[in-house]
Amino acid sequence: MPSDGYNDGRAHITVATFLHKRVFCTKALVVNWHEPREKKALEHMAHGHVLWLDAMTHERERISIINIHQATARRLDLQRRVNTHIQAEMNKSEGRRRIMGGDLNAATSRTGYSNSTKSHLEKVDNQFQESIQRTGGSLIQSEAHTRKDLIGGASLDDIKSATLDHIITWNFPNHDTAEMPAPKSTVHWFGACANDHALISCTIDEPLLSFQDPWARGPGG
Repeated sequence: MPSDGYNDGRAHITVATFLHKRVFCTKALVVNWHEPREKKALEHMAHGHVLWLDAMTHERERISIINIHQATARRLDLQRRVNTHIQAEMNKSEGRRRIMGGDLNAATSRTGYSNSTKSHLEKVDNQFQESIQRTGGSLIQSEAHTRKDLIGGASLDDIKSATLDHIITWNFPNHDTAEMPAPKSTVHWFGACANDHALISCTIDEPLLSFQDPWARGPGG
């Protein structure tokens, strides 16, 4: 992606997914989440902004992993179009375990945004929540905001920040109990000061998505 091209339309963004070979079998399948004839309506979202993989664990558990960089909040219509296509693809295999993660460009919390944008952003955020509810997903809450507008404000008090990066699961045990607390996403700020999005991480179904390190030493050394 050209470093100076993001704001003038010359940037080309694509998402990448890395699967741990000790958890998943090799050769995950790439799912076509839309028909070729629908590319025009989906605009840039049909070109590298969504990567949907069907992967198999070594215990023969099939899991769909969806990596997404959703359309900007200015394009509520395009976000809705993408959500509709993703829901339609999910309906083909109900009950499948799924994990979606990425920059959804919709927030569960915002600060510092102009009142003039409040009504529109509420529509964006509500549409996001409604999409999760319609598909029966579980949103893993982040512990803090994941995006900061580091150059948009004149002072620290003017900085816009929001929780835009999310992890959503389907058909995983995410119930909040004393024995098994609901997972939460940890927010990590790495890299250059100009990075406006944080890295988020969480643990999902550790018994299923973990492996025994053969090189790990036992308690006795």
